[in-house]
Amino acid sequence: MNPSRATLGLLFLLAGCGAPGPQPPAAQARLEDANVRGASQLRAGDHAGAARRYEDAMRIARSLDDADSVAVNSINLSIVYQRMGRDADARAVLAPLVAEERNAYSATRRMQAELRMAIIVLAARDTAGASAWARRAQERCQALSCAQLPAIQNVLAQAALESGDAAGAATLAEAAADRARQQDDKSETANALRLAGRAQRALGNAPAAVQVLQQALDIDRELADPRKIMADLLELAHASLAAGNKQAARDYQERATTISRTLKDDK
Repeated sequence: MNPSRATLGLLFLLAGCGAPGPQPPAAQARLEDANVRGASQLRAGDHAGAARRYEDAMRIARSLDDADSVAVNSINLSIVYQRMGRDADARAVLAPLVAEERNAYSATRRMQAELRMAIIVLAARDTAGASAWARRAQERCQALSCAQLPAIQNVLAQAALESGDAAGAATLAEAAADRARQQDDKSETANALRLAGRAQRALGNAPAAVQVLQQALDIDRELADPRKIMADLLELAHASLAAGNKQAARDYQERATTISRTLKDDK
């Protein structure tokens, strides 16, 4: 997963009824501007700029005593810090949201923070820790009937696969794919299918792996996501080679290499 991960947007709740109230105060306007600019810079790959914007937004949210905005910006910062290789900072900014006691944040934000923590820990190859965080997020998500369940299941599947439990990973990935399809979540469906393909290859069932990975590729091509397309092609190369189809493996590898070069040229 990578269980993945789009930046969480900021939702402004405007209280009041009847006649329109006064214009937002200057601090609220600055908060909104910092978030919009941060999201834009993150999409453009300017991680340092995005971090500065979200750090500004965090300071403003704290000055307004806006707990939900503080939570959202903590989650946004964890995404940016992780992409910058600042994993310790990514964990630290999430710590208040996942604290067991005296937690002022909503169940939804806590669940999102637990999922983010699972992703960060998994990237550090701590599969047991990632599973523990993902289970916490899953329990909270199920109570909330939240839409992030496929993403959580994908993290659990990847943790199982990386810990050597290919059969468990296959089961979890299939469940994630089924749930994602029910929610019409194509991105997480493709993530789950990619994990299922990896699990099938680890189980020694290369033809099944090729079949499910082709499904993932079809979805990612529809979504026009070059990085995921490249990941699908690389997995297809490995699975095809394991299935004894060397020509197909070379073809998939060459297509993945072409995308990789294009992505580098675009930077």
